Amino acid sequence: MIGRVRRVNGPLVEVDGLAGLAMAELLEVGGAGLPAEVVTLVGDRATAQAYEYTGGVRPGEPVRRLGRPLAARLGPGLTGGVYDGLLRPLTGAGAWLRPDATPATGGRSWRFSPGATEGARVGPGDPLGTIGDAGPLEHRVLVPPGVHGRLDTLRPAGRYADDEPVAVVDGNPVTLAAWWPVRRPRPYRHRLPAAAPLVTGQRVLDAVFPVVKGGAAAVPGGFGTGKTVLLQQIAKWCDADVIVYVGCGERGNELADVLAELAELTDPRTGGRLADRTVLVANTSNMPIMAREASIYTGVTVAEYYRDMGYDTVVIADSTSRWAEALREFASRTGALPAEEGYPAGLASALAAFYERAGRVTGLGGREGSVTIIGAVSPPGGDLTEPVTAHTQRFVRTLWRLDRDLAYARHYPAVSWAGSYCRDTATIGAWYAGDGDPGWTTRSARMLALLAEADRLAALADLVGAAALPGPERVALLGGRLLREAVLQQSVLSGNDAYCAPAKSAALADLVLDVVDRCTELVTAGRSPGDLTDRDFSALIRAREETAPADADAVRGRRDAILSALELP
Repeated sequence: MIGRVRRVNGPLVEVDGLAGLAMAELLEVGGAGLPAEVVTLVGDRATAQAYEYTGGVRPGEPVRRLGRPLAARLGPGLTGGVYDGLLRPLTGAGAWLRPDATPATGGRSWRFSPGATEGARVGPGDPLGTIGDAGPLEHRVLVPPGVHGRLDTLRPAGRYADDEPVAVVDGNPVTLAAWWPVRRPRPYRHRLPAAAPLVTGQRVLDAVFPVVKGGAAAVPGGFGTGKTVLLQQIAKWCDADVIVYVGCGERGNELADVLAELAELTDPRTGGRLADRTVLVANTSNMPIMAREASIYTGVTVAEYYRDMGYDTVVIADSTSRWAEALREFASRTGALPAEEGYPAGLASALAAFYERAGRVTGLGGREGSVTIIGAVSPPGGDLTEPVTAHTQRFVRTLWRLDRDLAYARHYPAVSWAGSYCRDTATIGAWYAGDGDPGWTTRSARMLALLAEADRLAALADLVGAAALPGPERVALLGGRLLREAVLQQSVLSGNDAYCAPAKSAALADLVLDVVDRCTELVTAGRSPGDLTDRDFSALIRAREETAPADADAVRGRRDAILSALELP
């Protein structure tokens, strides 16, 4: 059926002459075939939001219905690529302005190796074979959701196009690539409880405010507090199998930096490029705003696709505030009643639906996988009470709040220990106890308590002077400073300090806590507090940069020398 454009208002296109349309159905508008999604229906008239710039589209131009919702084409070869918000490849010098019309994974052939037996009964998620040339990870070809029965045909090993059937299950052809609606979560068998932490290599996160695999975390912070750098560090160093980085409304030069750094960084797992197991969804601030609204759904759909293969995936959305602004602009154009600060009334529900797609699950085929979602929030003016930040905190289990004062004091990562939290501390502590670190929970609690006490005393010391405080309080001030400088700070530019293994993080924290305990004992025994707090602790502070990223033994080797120096007059 062919309809006609009636009116164009920015990204909104009114269409006449298409009876029987459904909400969220995808259309192709004009001679260029611009993708647009139906958002309102009144009789035979529909309003659709276009996902590309509508300049040049005129009334009377044809509109074609596709009979399906907005969907992404999922198949081998997604990792290592750069795509727009609709998962179309971005290539060439004009990549940031106009995507390639070819869908992701389209037009290529792959080396297929069968892994099932003809005549067997198979169900959704069961393996049919593997792809051997789709990147460093084994790409598993699975029976699609909703398909089950007898495996009538399975093609032999060879090269096949991604739209060519490699199997037939109960009369249903199975191709290497298939479309999936991005707003519909992919099905799974069971949701599993949280267990292991996602190791990020950032001490303040792993040692104090961890996030579980399959959990959700948010990173709120004003301009200049280091959100993008922290998210890039997580993308580089976390122990997930697949990274999906969604640049949602951010500046193009920042995403270009991400691409360049990922291409240069060696993957510690494979020895190849880290970019080869990363999917970058780039919808920068100069791209159509409505594709930004779809980009985070596209990113999480890709992550679920790899989750179903049994992989741990991480979705990094930078930033959800720009996505919410796209919702606000769209709502204003459609005449929806605005809620707080002009955002649509459904903002909280939309945020909840996004973060709810995180989880650790057993897939339809019985494999265990996870999707961890980490979303940046960019509140205007650093106001953390604005709607996007306030609603996001309701739906995440971990919050890494970035502090402007810490950032301006050149303390990076500028994660505030007073404003951040982790609601899965008990679960993660139990996991560490079973993994050989039974002191993780106690250590984390002691660090937070010491930092809080140091903050309290710092305000008092500003009034009366540190020398007027009793000895134990002066030691607490020293302990807070040592924790900040020797443990929580981390240099992105240091080869030894950009990444820190959990064992080294624990060794550094234990070293500081041991020094604090010994100083407290000496002060209680009558030692002058000034004699201890004025000591040179540079050897302790330098330990984080002078020892290898995973060399916890080297850190412990400094303990005796530092404690012995405290005994000297």
